[in-house]
Amino acid sequence: MMSGNKFRRTGAFVIDLLIAKMFIQIVISVFLRLVTYIFSGNNEGILSLNDPAALPVLMGFTLCTLLAFIGIYLGYSYICCRLIKRTLGKYLLSVDTPFTLGQCALSDYMQIERKKITLCCATLGLYALYSVVQYYVFNKRPYHELVVA
Repeated sequence: MMSGNKFRRTGAFVIDLLIAKMFIQIVISVFLRLVTYIFSGNNEGILSLNDPAALPVLMGFTLCTLLAFIGIYLGYSYICCRLIKRTLGKYLLSVDTPFTLGQCALSDYMQIERKKITLCCATLGLYALYSVVQYYVFNKRPYHELVVA
Protein backbone atom coordinates (compact mmCIF):
# COMPACT_ATOMS: atom_id res chain seq x y z
CA MET A 1 0.00 0.00 0.00
CA MET A 2 2.94 2.30 0.62
CA SER A 3 4.06 2.22 -3.02
CA GLY A 4 0.54 3.11 -4.19
CA ASN A 5 0.66 6.24 -2.04
CA LYS A 6 3.99 7.15 -3.62
CA PHE A 7 2.51 6.96 -7.12
CA ARG A 8 -0.53 8.95 -6.07
CA ARG A 9 1.70 11.68 -4.61
CA THR A 10 3.74 11.80 -7.84
CA GLY A 11 0.55 11.87 -9.89
CA ALA A 12 -0.82 14.70 -7.74
CA PHE A 13 2.34 16.73 -8.37
CA VAL A 14 2.05 16.12 -12.11
CA ILE A 15 -1.61 17.19 -12.06
CA ASP A 16 -0.64 20.36 -10.20
CA LEU A 17 2.13 21.06 -12.72
CA LEU A 18 -0.29 20.68 -15.61
CA ILE A 19 -2.85 22.96 -14.01
CA ALA A 20 -0.16 25.62 -13.49
CA LYS A 21 0.96 25.05 -17.09
CA MET A 22 -2.51 25.96 -18.33
CA PHE A 23 -2.18 29.33 -16.62
CA ILE A 24 1.40 29.92 -17.79
CA GLN A 25 0.33 29.50 -21.43
CA ILE A 26 -1.00 33.08 -21.29
CA VAL A 27 2.39 34.38 -20.17
CA ILE A 28 4.16 32.31 -22.81
CA SER A 29 1.94 33.71 -25.55
CA VAL A 30 2.79 37.27 -24.43
CA PHE A 31 6.51 36.39 -24.38
CA LEU A 32 6.27 34.88 -27.86
CA ARG A 33 4.52 37.98 -29.17
CA LEU A 34 7.36 40.06 -27.69
CA VAL A 35 10.00 37.79 -29.24
CA THR A 36 8.40 38.03 -32.69
CA TYR A 37 8.37 41.81 -32.35
CA ILE A 38 12.03 41.94 -31.34
CA PHE A 39 13.22 39.46 -33.97
CA SER A 40 10.96 40.47 -36.85
CA GLY A 41 12.42 39.76 -40.26
CA ASN A 42 11.92 43.22 -41.75
CA ASN A 43 13.84 46.39 -40.95
CA GLU A 44 11.58 47.15 -37.99
CA GLY A 45 13.18 44.39 -35.90
CA ILE A 46 15.43 45.36 -33.03
CA LEU A 47 17.62 42.25 -33.31
CA SER A 48 18.23 39.58 -35.89
CA LEU A 49 18.73 35.93 -35.05
CA ASN A 50 22.31 36.23 -36.35
CA ASP A 51 23.08 38.99 -33.86
CA PRO A 52 25.45 37.96 -31.03
CA ALA A 53 22.95 39.32 -28.50
CA ALA A 54 20.15 37.06 -29.74
CA LEU A 55 21.07 34.02 -27.64
CA PRO A 56 21.30 35.91 -24.33
CA VAL A 57 17.99 37.64 -25.06
CA LEU A 58 16.28 34.32 -25.77
CA MET A 59 17.92 32.83 -22.67
CA GLY A 60 16.53 35.75 -20.66
CA PHE A 61 13.04 35.06 -22.01
CA THR A 62 13.43 31.41 -21.00
CA LEU A 63 14.53 32.41 -17.51
CA CYS A 64 11.59 34.83 -17.20
CA THR A 65 9.23 32.07 -18.28
CA LEU A 66 10.64 29.68 -15.66
CA LEU A 67 10.35 32.33 -12.93
CA ALA A 68 6.80 33.14 -14.00
CA PHE A 69 5.97 29.43 -13.86
CA ILE A 70 7.32 29.20 -10.31
CA GLY A 71 5.27 32.25 -9.31
CA ILE A 72 2.07 30.96 -10.88
CA TYR A 73 2.52 27.52 -9.30
CA LEU A 74 3.05 29.06 -5.87
CA GLY A 75 0.03 31.31 -6.33
CA TYR A 76 -2.06 28.32 -7.40
CA SER A 77 -0.85 26.32 -4.38
CA TYR A 78 -1.63 29.22 -2.04
CA ILE A 79 -5.17 29.62 -3.35
CA CYS A 80 -5.81 25.86 -3.17
CA CYS A 81 -4.45 25.68 0.38
CA ARG A 82 -6.63 28.55 1.52
CA LEU A 83 -9.76 27.00 -0.04
CA ILE A 84 -9.39 23.20 0.27
CA LYS A 85 -6.39 22.86 2.64
CA ARG A 86 -4.24 21.07 0.01
CA THR A 87 -3.56 21.30 -3.70
CA LEU A 88 -6.17 20.25 -6.23
CA GLY A 89 -4.09 17.27 -7.41
CA LYS A 90 -3.84 15.94 -3.85
CA TYR A 91 -7.54 16.54 -3.36
CA LEU A 92 -8.55 14.72 -6.56
CA LEU A 93 -6.30 11.71 -5.89
CA SER A 94 -7.16 11.63 -2.16
CA VAL A 95 -3.56 12.00 -1.06
CA ASP A 96 -3.21 12.53 2.66
CA THR A 97 -0.85 15.29 3.67
CA PRO A 98 1.51 14.49 6.56
CA PHE A 99 0.17 17.53 8.43
CA THR A 100 -2.84 19.75 8.44
CA LEU A 101 -2.66 23.51 8.22
CA GLY A 102 -3.74 23.66 11.87
CA GLN A 103 -0.58 21.81 12.89
CA CYS A 104 1.71 23.63 10.49
CA ALA A 105 1.65 27.24 9.35
CA LEU A 106 0.74 28.11 5.78
CA SER A 107 4.18 29.68 5.31
CA ASP A 108 5.84 26.33 6.12
CA TYR A 109 3.64 24.55 3.59
CA MET A 110 4.40 27.17 0.94
CA GLN A 111 8.13 26.77 1.69
CA ILE A 112 7.82 23.04 0.88
CA GLU A 113 5.93 23.78 -2.34
CA ARG A 114 8.50 26.43 -3.33
CA LYS A 115 11.34 23.96 -2.90
CA LYS A 116 9.54 21.34 -5.01
CA ILE A 117 8.76 23.61 -7.94
CA THR A 118 12.11 25.42 -7.83
CA LEU A 119 14.03 22.14 -8.03
CA CYS A 120 11.78 20.93 -10.85
CA CYS A 121 12.26 24.10 -12.91
CA ALA A 122 15.96 24.32 -12.07
CA THR A 123 16.63 20.93 -13.60
CA LEU A 124 14.81 21.99 -16.78
CA GLY A 125 16.54 25.37 -16.91
CA LEU A 126 19.95 23.92 -16.16
CA TYR A 127 20.01 22.04 -19.46
CA ALA A 128 19.26 25.22 -21.39
CA LEU A 129 22.03 27.08 -19.55
CA TYR A 130 24.45 24.18 -20.15
CA SER A 131 23.63 24.18 -23.87
CA VAL A 132 24.25 27.94 -24.15
CA VAL A 133 27.62 27.71 -22.39
CA GLN A 134 28.70 24.77 -24.56
CA TYR A 135 27.74 26.65 -27.70
CA TYR A 136 29.41 29.93 -26.75
CA VAL A 137 32.59 28.55 -25.18
CA PHE A 138 33.30 25.37 -27.16
CA ASN A 139 31.14 25.94 -30.27
CA LYS A 140 29.42 22.57 -29.68
CA ARG A 141 25.86 22.06 -30.84
CA PRO A 142 23.36 21.13 -28.10
CA TYR A 143 22.56 17.46 -27.63
CA HIS A 144 18.98 17.89 -28.85
CA GLU A 145 20.27 19.12 -32.24
CA LEU A 146 22.78 16.33 -32.86
CA VAL A 147 21.94 14.06 -35.76
CA VAL A 148 22.76 10.42 -35.17
CA ALA A 149 23.45 8.53 -38.37
